[in-house]
Amino acid sequence: MSGGLGQGEVFSLLCALCWGVAVILFRRSGHSVPPLALNLFKNVFGTVLFLVTMLVLQIPFVPPENTVADFWILFGSGMLGIGLSDTLFLWSLNRIGAGSIAVVECLYCPLVALCAFFYLGEDLGPVLLVAMGLMTAGILVTARAEGGAGGGCPAAGGKVCWRGTAAGILSMVGMAVGIVVAKPVLNHSNVWWAVVMRLSGALVFLGLLGLWPKIRAGYRRAFTPGPHWRPMVPASFMATYLGMTLWIAGMKYTDTSIASVLNQSSTLFIPLLAVLFLKETMPPRKILAVVLGFGGILVLALS
Repeated sequence: MSGGLGQGEVFSLLCALCWGVAVILFRRSGHSVPPLALNLFKNVFGTVLFLVTMLVLQIPFVPPENTVADFWILFGSGMLGIGLSDTLFLWSLNRIGAGSIAVVECLYCPLVALCAFFYLGEDLGPVLLVAMGLMTAGILVTARAEGGAGGGCPAAGGKVCWRGTAAGILSMVGMAVGIVVAKPVLNHSNVWWAVVMRLSGALVFLGLLGLWPKIRAGYRRAFTPGPHWRPMVPASFMATYLGMTLWIAGMKYTDTSIASVLNQSSTLFIPLLAVLFLKETMPPRKILAVVLGFGGILVLALS
């Protein structure tokens, strides 16, 4: 990359910033809306906007180049990578805080590479192991609760926040598996159509869970206008629609490897935003965790 940042690099950085802001807003929403309901709201909101986009751009809802098998792959990918994984992510965010979840997110890049090795047969070198080692160290550091008003877990100081961290790790695994399984279909599909198909899978998954009365009550609360909409609506727009659009643009106008690393710079944005707007603390342990996690990303980027 020479001559400064191109438009693809700018789009990728803006995508990371959008996701960082959305995480902070979702953290605020999580105080009053349960993760399943929050996930359903953001996906419904995003799906409506993407459908309008398809109508404006005159993108067919049944593309002739795609098969029924393509639809089911994207549908299942959305159920896992958006429906289940995003719910686990939001639950983890409530449990360990925005600053700590940013470190857990660092696992996404190496997990995608690992899944691509097993499923797509892509090369896997020793550099990945070094990167995963750094990221794992960062996660182990951040898993310990700092306690106090700005801490991650609500537990007493020094207690390990394993449940929230484990949920975050599982969410990254689900996201990685979901996108790698969908990759062969994405290669020959219209991106907007593919996004809507994945979101459809997530909506069906979350809708089925709504058969349980307790979960249905949370859904009703999420879709009932109120003060909780103030962070939810902009968070849903930033994460599901604007963030996804910028992600697509970044991938289109620059190399995939460059875009993925710049997207992951949200690891640096989120802790800073958490300090500024959520009053979370950044003790030396958490700073070390962020440095280790982002160090793993740089190892991958420079390999």
